[in-house]
Amino acid sequence: MEERLELNEVTELKQGEKLLILDLTTIQLHTNARIAKSMGGVIERSVESKEEGRIFSPIDIKKGDVLNDSTLRVSLPFNIDDPSLKETVKKYQKQGYRVMIRKPKGGLPVCLGNDAKEFIDSKNGKRIIRGLAKKKKQE
Repeated sequence: MEERLELNEVTELKQGEKLLILDLTTIQLHTNARIAKSMGGVIERSVESKEEGRIFSPIDIKKGDVLNDSTLRVSLPFNIDDPSLKETVKKYQKQGYRVMIRKPKGGLPVCLGNDAKEFIDSKNGKRIIRGLAKKKKQE
């Protein structure tokens, strides 16, 4: 039997039910992304410490995903079929939790990470931005 994790709307709690909600908050763009080796490990540490955790994952943007100047369509920003994530979900389900993923109603905000901001402010970053502006003018 194949098991799949699904992105579902978070519903109201039933009496006596324990719920573990994984909140998606933002997508940050970085110049040097470190891909998370164990998404399940990140989630476990976050749950145990009761602090936010971050999952680093590449985003695959294809032609047609840029809808307009302020809207970009991306797939879920991490591999939902990751084996360590599945194991972690199973672990919490065995403990009686219902595990759900929640995203903001208005969509996930996309912002620059600190390293990307620093690059844009650098000499090379400014050169690239000027080059992109010239290219856009020519189109």
